[in-house]
Amino acid sequence: MLKELLEKRRSIRKYLSLPVEEEKLLSIAEAFRLAPSAKNRQEWTLYAVSDPAVKAAIRKASPAGQPMLEEAPVILVATGSKTGDMTNSHRADTIDVTITFSYALLQAAELELGTCWMANYIESGVRSAMGLPDDIRIAAISPLGYPAEMPAARPRKAIAEVFETRS
Repeated sequence: MLKELLEKRRSIRKYLSLPVEEEKLLSIAEAFRLAPSAKNRQEWTLYAVSDPAVKAAIRKASPAGQPMLEEAPVILVATGSKTGDMTNSHRADTIDVTITFSYALLQAAELELGTCWMANYIESGVRSAMGLPDDIRIAAISPLGYPAEMPAARPRKAIAEVFETRS
């Protein structure tokens, strides 16, 4: 179930040129929509970019110039509104959108689609490529498509290194 999905999910960097079906995009959008948010504000939008010119411009906004951004049939762009800080001083839009994006990428994995969470981009460049206003924050992007590779699992820390109970 969920544990198996978490174990099988990989960061995919090579994609087949097959298009992603609309019903799969809608299923990913539904998972994004169902995620929780601070005060239930739901101030987020998930974009599925398939226009080759926009994808090329997004790739140019990535300092590493990742080819996967143009090879994949779709780039997912997760955005939020600048809503200020939460009580704990963390940005509400960043936390909310990273939660929703996790839901979306897990749904993509469930649908046998590959993704690769990316934060290596110049936000103003992606915003410009997409024609988004300055008050929209881009929390993360990911190529989306059918994997042309299935890399081995990367090592994970032992549970004792990342978890402790306090009674």
